[in-house]
Amino acid sequence: MPAAAFQLFLFFTAAAIVIGLIAWWVIGPRRPLAAILPVLGSFLALYLVGHKSGLAVGPTIELFGFEVNLLFDLLCAILGAAIVAKAQCMVLTHRATRSAGI
Repeated sequence: MPAAAFQLFLFFTAAAIVIGLIAWWVIGPRRPLAAILPVLGSFLALYLVGHKSGLAVGPTIELFGFEVNLLFDLLCAILGAAIVAKAQCMVLTHRATRSAGI
């Protein structure tokens, strides 16, 4: 793998981690292990939209020698992390109310 491609991969991996952690902190639940799923949701959204589908929406910029739709890709990562964090929060809330007998 060329160095520029590795740099781009590390950049988007770091972005997915940061976006996932922010979604975990804002949306919840705030258990330490609950941060894993939003990070994976963010990374999966970046992988599916940016790499596999080849969608190109909006302006592109050159990043590490590659043409990247940075704004669209990051918005997809935010949306993916938010959906996963909210779903996780809803499932855990439902489990807690069901086990409490409410």
